[in-house]
Amino acid sequence: MPPYLILSVGLDPSLMRTRTTVLANAGYSVLPSFTTRDAFQIFTSHDIDLVIICHTISKEERAQLIASMKRRNKRTPIISLHSDGEAKEELVDGYVHSLDGPEALLSCVLQVLEKSSGLQFAS
Repeated sequence: MPPYLILSVGLDPSLMRTRTTVLANAGYSVLPSFTTRDAFQIFTSHDIDLVIICHTISKEERAQLIASMKRRNKRTPIISLHSDGEAKEELVDGYVHSLDGPEALLSCVLQVLEKSSGLQFAS
């Protein structure tokens, strides 16, 4: 699997640390961001392969960030982590429930990257 650069956006330092560790242990490079403003700046200044947006970002900020990112680069896939009762955003490429655990996140990341790159990776 090629080295993919993932932008992870969320407010909770503990969740970010856990998500970064899980992704790094799976072979991904991760750039964490704790604000949507910083996330967009990172997105525009790096060659990001995938964005993961945590449920800790408000619905309004998340929707605005997703729309801005898709306007900037439609091809970069976005995964939204969600909690119960949240509506799914139409512009994202994958969803993972916040309580589904690391295996679900890694599975979704792999599926979305395979789809966006047109390649198939050994799991």
